[in-house]
Parts: sequence; C-alpha cells; structure tokens
Amino acid sequence: MAQNEEVAPVVAAAPKASANKLVPLILGVNVLMMGAVLFMVMRKPAAAAAPAPVSVEAPAAPSGHGEATGAGPGTAPGHTPAPGPVLKLENFVIQLRGVDQDRYVRVAFDVEVTADADKEVVQAHLPQIRDSVITYFSDRTLDELRGSDGIERTKVALMKRLDEIVPGRRVHALYVTDFIIQ
Repeated sequence: MAQNEEVAPVVAAAPKASANKLVPLILGVNVLMMGAVLFMVMRKPAAAAAPAPVSVEAPAAPSGHGEATGAGPGTAPGHTPAPGPVLKLENFVIQLRGVDQDRYVRVAFDVEVTADADKEVVQAHLPQIRDSVITYFSDRTLDELRGSDGIERTKVALMKRLDEIVPGRRVHALYVTDFIIQ
C-alpha cells in the first residue's frame, strides 16, 4: 500500500502542472482565432463592393437595353438609369389550359420603353401584343404559373415575344401589376 500512496500524489500533481501550462496556450489560440475572424469580417465589405460596378455595366452591353438612357462605360459606378416611359396594358382575363376544371388568370402589365417615340411604336402594335399574351396564357397550366418562378418565366417568355413583335429592342422591361388565378 505504500507504493500506491506515493503514486497517487505524483499523478494528482501532474494534471495541475500541465493545466497551468495550457491556460496561456488556450488564451493565445483564442486571441489569434478572434483576430482572424475580426480580420475576415472587416475585410469582407471591401471585397464585396469591388465587383459591383462590373455587374452594373456588364448586362447593359449584351442586351442592347439602356443605350438611350445613358447607361454605358461613361456612367458613374452604382448609377442606375432613370426609368423610361411606361405604357399600361389593360387587364387580360384568360382561360388556362386544364383537364379537370376551368381556371382563369387575370393579369395586367406595364411595359417600360426606352423613349417616348418607342411608346408610340408599341401602341401601334397593341393588337399583336394582346394576341401574343392571350395565346401564351391559354397554353399554360395552373402549375406552370404558380409562384415567383412561374411569374419570372412568364415575364421572360413575354419579353421574347415583345422583342419579336416590336423590332429594335424598344421594350426595356415588363412589370406585372396584377396577377390573380381563379
């Protein structure tokens, strides 16, 4: 038993000595980790702000939109062009394609054009535009139009149709102002 008593104090003393050495080491590691996190947080806004001017100018050139409003290489970073003239399209009430029951959509749009002269051109093509919108929706089902994804797909498809009807990329944007499915 004498040997067991001698071993016990030595074993008990060892953890206290190593714990005293670990405390400064743990504190040092924590300070370094907090410094690294602080550095990353402080550096992140500057890195995120740098690509913003590139994304503002990049879409304007390939799409052909924005030339008449002054958007281009000489435009100040972060500057968005002023909206162009807007033409309101009357409400459309259209029966959707369905097999089990009749469904209807009521939708209205605002069409943004690049200049006042373009507004007159779009008005001259209103019968073709209305026909295109009606034929588009009459071929759609309820599931194809649901949710924000359905609305975005609809806007993209209708913009393509408008570009075909009104030549010269005069339509800048299409805004859904009313959308109800019954």
